[in-house]
Amino acid sequence: MIIAQSPITLGNSNMPGSGDTLRFTNFQVNTAGNYTQTGINFIWDFTMVTSTSEGLRHFKSALQTPYALLFFGFNEYGEKIADTVGAGPLTLTDYYNFYKKQSSPVNAFVADGVGMTYSNAPIPSYYSDKDELYIFPMTYPKYDSTTFKFTTTTAGIIPVSYSKVGYRVTVVDGWGTVKTPYGIENCLRLITTQYATDSIKNTIVPIPLGFPNYQRSYQWMTLNSKIPYVEITGNLVAGNFTPTQAKYRGYAKEVIPVGFNEQSLMQPGSFYPNPVKEHLHLVAGTKAETSYEIYAANGKPVGTIKTGFAGGQAVLDVSGLEAGVYLVKIKEDQNNRYFKFIKE
Repeated sequence: MIIAQSPITLGNSNMPGSGDTLRFTNFQVNTAGNYTQTGINFIWDFTMVTSTSEGLRHFKSALQTPYALLFFGFNEYGEKIADTVGAGPLTLTDYYNFYKKQSSPVNAFVADGVGMTYSNAPIPSYYSDKDELYIFPMTYPKYDSTTFKFTTTTAGIIPVSYSKVGYRVTVVDGWGTVKTPYGIENCLRLITTQYATDSIKNTIVPIPLGFPNYQRSYQWMTLNSKIPYVEITGNLVAGNFTPTQAKYRGYAKEVIPVGFNEQSLMQPGSFYPNPVKEHLHLVAGTKAETSYEIYAANGKPVGTIKTGFAGGQAVLDVSGLEAGVYLVKIKEDQNNRYFKFIKE
């Protein structure tokens, strides 16, 4: 077990960069316990959270994105957010967020802009006042307050433009050790709050429509995770925080049986539906005598589940499982196969 002895110090080298592919797992925030607690040499234990789904964050050098000439620089990195945004005549493609590791005017990891494509034309949009997401060196204690301003350059190209202006307050309010189903790390605990006004303007209503956008994020940062080791985000309304998303870095290691590797995962089309409420059907060839071992997100075997065999397909009754992510090990002859599914 890792036990912190002194607060760590983070710099730009601890932020994501070119070629980083970072796995994360979403979990139910109501299983996180009292995550607002903090302290010195504190232990935050998230090992018993209920996982719901997994995802990946990919970071590329800006030179490897469709916007290489628009976000040029060796310390500029793009993360694709979506292949397609919008619909009909307002469809945008190849939507990227861009980040920059800068040393001046302040040493920081900043949100630098957005790249999008409309009618095969790449459209860059920049922060005229960068959003300093993290200012370095970062250690305990620390307090930062910075401003930002962002406006899309879509006006005149498509009939809608968007702007955001405001300020961010970041407080490192504790340090110690954070524990998740993925592992244990020394960490800093920080709270970052965005106080912004968002405005939308279109050709029908040329006067900008503004509305407040206050968001808060509790983050546990480590030396090796590149992104928060644990992050709980949500909306801040009238001083009241309502969490909307929770995730931790990596995956539930304990859920992986001996002999498992990513290459042995069955293709998603081999079973359906996913997510599932009651019955899971396996399209891949199976035999009536095939056995199935199922593991919960906390690594514990769930035990025996009812299985049927109809029309050449195995049917697993998962109606009795709690909501979460599960891994099934298919034991057939001397070969093992695996697949993950989400129980609603």
